[in-house]
Order: sequence, then C-alpha cells, then structure tokens
Amino acid sequence: MKVFRRILIKTILLALVITAAGCAAFLVHGYPTSRPESALEEYLSLVMEGDTETAYERLDQSEGTELSLDVYELAMLEKKYALYETVQMEEVSSRAGTSGESYVDYHVEFLDEDGVAWLEDDFTLKKQEESVLGLMDQWKVLSDHCLITNLQVTVPTGSTLYLDGEVADASWIVTEDAGTSRTTYEIPSLLPGDTAVVVRNPILQSLDTGLDPSDGDVDYTDQMVTLKESAESACKELAVAALKAIYVAAVTGETDGLDDVFEEGCLSDAEEIASEQGTEFYLEDEVTHAEFESVGIYDYDAVFADAEFTDDENGSISTILTFSYHYNVQNGERVETGEIWADGENAWEWRTVSHTGEAMAQFTMSYYEDAWHITSVTLPVIPESE
Repeated sequence: MKVFRRILIKTILLALVITAAGCAAFLVHGYPTSRPESALEEYLSLVMEGDTETAYERLDQSEGTELSLDVYELAMLEKKYALYETVQMEEVSSRAGTSGESYVDYHVEFLDEDGVAWLEDDFTLKKQEESVLGLMDQWKVLSDHCLITNLQVTVPTGSTLYLDGEVADASWIVTEDAGTSRTTYEIPSLLPGDTAVVVRNPILQSLDTGLDPSDGDVDYTDQMVTLKESAESACKELAVAALKAIYVAAVTGETDGLDDVFEEGCLSDAEEIASEQGTEFYLEDEVTHAEFESVGIYDYDAVFADAEFTDDENGSISTILTFSYHYNVQNGERVETGEIWADGENAWEWRTVSHTGEAMAQFTMSYYEDAWHITSVTLPVIPESE
C-alpha cells in the first residue's frame, strides 16, 4: 500500500511538472507579445497582411499623439508596408526611460520578393505595466512610427506659419545654417494625410494651401512673391517722396534732404542725378540761355517685379519698382522773334516754354527692420532729349 502511494505521488508530481512546462511553452508561443522581438514580428506581419484593426490593438499610445483607427489606417496606407514580402530586423538599443520604463529600439528594412530593401523605418517597443496572466511580460509598439517626423517647412522671414489652425512653435525654427530672408521650421511630428497650411507675412500676400507630409520637405517662398496692396502703396509713397527730393535738390542745389529718403549705399547716386538734373534746368551756353521756372510731376504708374529673397545680413526682401510718370518743365527761354535789331543782331524775347513728356524711374525697394528702404535708383534727366 505504501509503495502504491509513493508511485501515485510521483506520478502526480510528474504530471504537474509536464503541465507546468506545457503552460510555460503555451505562454511563450501563445503570447508572442511577451518578448519585444516577437511582439514586433507579429505587429509587422499584421500590417503587411493589411490586418490594421488587429495591429491597431498592438499599439501603445501612452506617449505622444493618440491616433484613431481611421487615422491609423490612413497612416498605414501612407507607409505602404503592405507592398513588401519580408523584413529584416536589427535591434538598435535597449534602454530605460526616466521613470524606469523599458524600451527596445529596432531598425527594420522592408524587402520585396527579390529580397531588395525599398523601405526602412524605426520602431520602438515598450514593456507594459500589466503582465500576461501575471506571469509573462507584455510588449507593444509605440505609435510614433505612424507619424511624419522632422518635416521642414520654409517660409519668408517675418511670416507666421499656421498648421491646422495652430501657430507653429518658435522653438521649431532651425538656426543652424539658417538663411536671412527665409525661415525654416522643423516640425517634430505630423499626422499623415492633408494638413491645412496658412502663411501670413506683413508685406506678402498670404498663402492658404494644403500639405501632405509624406511628400517631404517644402519651401513656400516661391509661392509668396506678390506684394500686398498695403506694401505696394508704401513703396509708391516712398518713390514719390524720392522723386520730389531729387527735383527739389536739383532746383535748390541743396542735397541735404536726400539722406532723409535714400540709403547710404545709393545716396551718392541720388546726389549725382540731382546735380545733372540741375544743370539741365539751368541750361546756359553761347546759343541757348534758359532760366528754370517750375517742374510738375503727375500721373504716376507703378509696376512691381516679384519679390526676391536675398542673402543680405539684414534679411531683406526686395522688389524692383518701375515707376513711370508725366512731367511738365517750364523754362524762361530766349526765343528769337525773326526780326533784326538796329545793331544787326537777331531780335529775341523771353518766353515761358513748356516741355512735357513721360519718364520712367526704377527703384530697388528692400524691406527690413519693419520698413521699406530705397537701395538703388535710376532716373533720367528731364526733359528728355528729342
């Protein structure tokens, strides 16, 4: 009887051992999420087979933006994982978070049927707080691989960038190797699909468009080259002031007022134009003598070239303004009457003679430090020779 009891006990113990081993094997193989590499293999298999609903359940969305199933499915379409046959996985690092979380990072290559890698992506597995049946670890894939990360968007300097109605954070601005008249934002992450983009600038017409982050980095400066009406008006006012300053200097011979309008770089050109114009107003030689009386400038017409984004240190945005206008110059001139004086010389008299015509000036206008500046000027002497 005692022998039978010992045999029975040993049989029961052996059965328990076999059962425990079987349970352990079942847990390991029946719960692939218990190991990070197995959890990733299962996840990739699901997304490559197009089973996005099941794959969605394998996501850890405790960090970053939480995706709905619809957005997740759109992300999988953008990623195009389902186009590939197999993968090659490489563990990059195993690390701990600031609060003791456990992470494992993988780099994955997606291969076609010929074993050629066409797509690479990075995935992070995070160990869950809750274990499987209280016995086995559980790992899930962080959802950050679904997002478009570090996308660069370039806009004219001084612009405000809106993404889906939210102002882009100034901390996203790239400072290394940055341009002066262009500003580049590096967006940390964007959801897949169309993103509404609005760019507003103090002098350029606003841009309202859509952005597909999967298309890669984008530069909007070439689409923002037309001035606002308010900017054009400010340039016209400055051009009129410049013309008046030059003609006043030509009449009076005083050039002190020119530096109120012209920048130092083109002030000498403006002074030379005024000097040449003054000589024409007060023309005197052996044949002709004229005394300047007045000049009128009217009927302005302005044509603006597209804005240009310079590499100047001040970050200026410039445009060329072609400025046409009509003029009327009145001189008191000595005009022969056709008679002969007693001394035998041709008789003459003083008459007011009007010279009218159309002239065209060209200004380079540069916007920086929140104001317009004239940085170059070309202006013909009037009245123009016939």
